[in-house]
Amino acid sequence: MTVYRFQAHSIEGQHTEEPTINYSSTSTGVSSHKIVDGKETTTTSGVTRAYARSKEADVKIGGLSVAPHEAEDFMKQLEGEQEEAEAKAEDEDPLPSESFNQSTNLVLNDSDRGDLSNAINLAVKGELTEDKMIDAVSSLGFSEREGALEVANNLFGSLNKQFDEIADQEGMSPEDARNMLEAWSNTTESTKAVHDWINTGGADSGRLREAMREAWNAYGKSSNTDLVENLKSDGYEVQATSSGIVIKGNEFSDWTTWREARNVFKA
Repeated sequence: MTVYRFQAHSIEGQHTEEPTINYSSTSTGVSSHKIVDGKETTTTSGVTRAYARSKEADVKIGGLSVAPHEAEDFMKQLEGEQEEAEAKAEDEDPLPSESFNQSTNLVLNDSDRGDLSNAINLAVKGELTEDKMIDAVSSLGFSEREGALEVANNLFGSLNKQFDEIADQEGMSPEDARNMLEAWSNTTESTKAVHDWINTGGADSGRLREAMREAWNAYGKSSNTDLVENLKSDGYEVQATSSGIVIKGNEFSDWTTWREARNVFKA
């Protein structure tokens, strides 16, 4: 005996007392034609179609069983909820793009990659000087130092501005984010994260954000006496644990791990 599982794919004559419900499902076996309890089924090449004129025959909509006389109202309800969700999505402000502005990307694209990469490495280490900034844009062919320095300042100023915004969103002050990345022992990863961010024109900040988070967590070790003293001077109570410091006071009414504290400061 073959058992068929039917899926309704359309309803005809819904305005009548006995609408026609069209079912379909896949099935293996030879072609066959059956009439059982008023339901006519025809199977050809493994595809079964069923036709029924019965008020008791249920309709499957999205895996839910619905009575035929309720199917139309149910579909209208689903369509209304979908339209409402789409309208709400249209009304919501789109997420702002993180990409660098056009002028920043033009300078990045026209600059020598080796000079630019060296400048970025120095920036991550906190060693980027004016001369090194000028070197980063030297391939643009400036004949005067003042012009090169102005473009370099505009370039790195733009990068710093968007870096600051990301740090703020991650619950860190820009200064803290830079200091923690510099202090993080995984300098290879922090440098690669900044490179990836810049190479995508700012469009992909995922790796940079993750590097900031890891640097933050590593910075909260209990042996970091500078951090502990700074927190205490800001009015926090600080205790050392095996996994790092915990703090209390100001925004934190209960003891909070350093890892969790960042979430309170997120933009």
